[in-house]
Amino acid sequence: MNIRRAFLAGVLGGVVMAVLGKVVPVQLETILGTFFLPRGVGAWVLGLVLHLLISGAIALLYGLGFERITHRATAGIGVVFSILHVVIGGLAFGALPAIHPLIPEQIRAPGAFMSSIGFGGVLLFVIEHIVYGAIVGQLYGRVRHPRESMPVAPMGRPA
Repeated sequence: MNIRRAFLAGVLGGVVMAVLGKVVPVQLETILGTFFLPRGVGAWVLGLVLHLLISGAIALLYGLGFERITHRATAGIGVVFSILHVVIGGLAFGALPAIHPLIPEQIRAPGAFMSSIGFGGVLLFVIEHIVYGAIVGQLYGRVRHPRESMPVAPMGRPA
């Protein structure tokens, strides 16, 4: 797996998600940063850094999928992988009030799949993750373990 390429693709995908996320009142950067710092610019900056690091780490999982499951990487495959990402991320958002010290008293609870802001929030949540998957899939590029290069045992099964 190309760890560097996967991580950087994820960071870029995270940047695009952060930009898209500016249109809603739920700010992931603030939520992440206020786990460690009081509300303010410092918490937002820390949250952005954490979001980009998490985005890079998640892209490593996409990279494993490209290398070991599909044996190729494209924007379309990234979009397919993003379906699982949407489900896990959406459920994690729903769990935030149980683990975040400031939600819902000081920071608005996003709700599962950003449902607290209605259909538009859910739609944006899904679109952000689809775009992320497409970016990671497209930028990951050529896999190191293409299906054609797998050795074949005499019975026609991969070795």
